[in-house]
Amino acid sequence: MVRLQAEAVVAAASQPILIQVAQESAMKDMTARFQAMSERLMSDPEIRRSAEEMQQKLMSDPETRQLLEELMRRLGGTPPADELN
Repeated sequence: MVRLQAEAVVAAASQPILIQVAQESAMKDMTARFQAMSERLMSDPEIRRSAEEMQQKLMSDPETRQLLEELMRRLGGTPPADELN
């Protein structure tokens, strides 16, 4: 009886760890898939050119630029000035 109770306690205590491990694994998988997709898309010259044009249009708007700079500060760092140009 005591052994069954101890096993139940251990099983219950390990569930949050298992959930965390599963979440971390899913995030790593999603990140890898996203990176692979980005690389495939950016290898297409037309898509790459379109993405660069969209970035230039967005960054030409002063309000958008301010919002991005504020976001970068909140995320833990100020981007280099040339990175947002």
